[in-house]
Amino acid sequence: MNRAVYKSEEGRMLIEAAYRAHLDSPLGANLLKRSIETGMGSTFVVEESGVAKPPLVLLHGSVSNSASWLGVIPLFAERFSVYCLDIPGEPGLSSPERLSLRSESPALWLRGALDALGLDRVAFLGMSLGGWYALNFAVRYPERVGALSLISAGGIGSEKPGFIFKAMIFLLLGKRGQRMLNKAIYHKVEMPKEILEYQALVSRHFRPVNEGLPRFSDEELKALTMPLQYFGGDRDALLDTKTSVGRLAVLLPRAEARLLEDTGHAIIDKFGAVNDFLLRTWGIDEKQA
Repeated sequence: MNRAVYKSEEGRMLIEAAYRAHLDSPLGANLLKRSIETGMGSTFVVEESGVAKPPLVLLHGSVSNSASWLGVIPLFAERFSVYCLDIPGEPGLSSPERLSLRSESPALWLRGALDALGLDRVAFLGMSLGGWYALNFAVRYPERVGALSLISAGGIGSEKPGFIFKAMIFLLLGKRGQRMLNKAIYHKVEMPKEILEYQALVSRHFRPVNEGLPRFSDEELKALTMPLQYFGGDRDALLDTKTSVGRLAVLLPRAEARLLEDTGHAIIDKFGAVNDFLLRTWGIDEKQA
């Protein structure tokens, strides 16, 4: 698990420089950026917090970092203290040591990060791999999770076989392969050119997670008592989201689980619904939000 996540030191520097440029853009310029120490090394945090606002922790997906949240932080920051964490072993500014998903390390890392931030009980919004991290933490430390909003999260339904292999083949085909990979992931979502260029840079220099996401048992999911929201696309190339929604409907009938039609893995138009869900969860008057 300690194989270098970057293909070269030069590649790491190029990715980090591009990330820092995104953080210095108008969307990120006024946000607090800092590193905190955990038992799993340093963790980079992008933050917009305020006194007496309930804490919301955002966890990005694989082959990504907290820049993915820059456009939506203002929406949540109106009523929440927002903390975006770079997951270790991903192309961000946290420790480059990748955590084994079949160990206690992911949950211990998040517990340490919350402790370092002085946060006792939080709401989570997790996307893809970040959704798995949030759900994994909720299974192990339910008393510290007030609500879960999950977008294309793994660990509920199974992963679709062969996607990682297909992605590796696509990346061998240069720009044409990158377009094919983008189509598989984003389906009909039109991503800005700058984001696609950044992701192409990451693809050239970064080794993604190739460990399958552990699937949570019925007993683990049924034990969850916090409010839970889930969005999955019916055209997701990575995950069996139909099974995810079906399992949640049976095991957690009070969960708000939705399968979105003609939608891929990337879901970027439901943050308003996420905000509404979180406001209800924390008992915040939406009319004052």
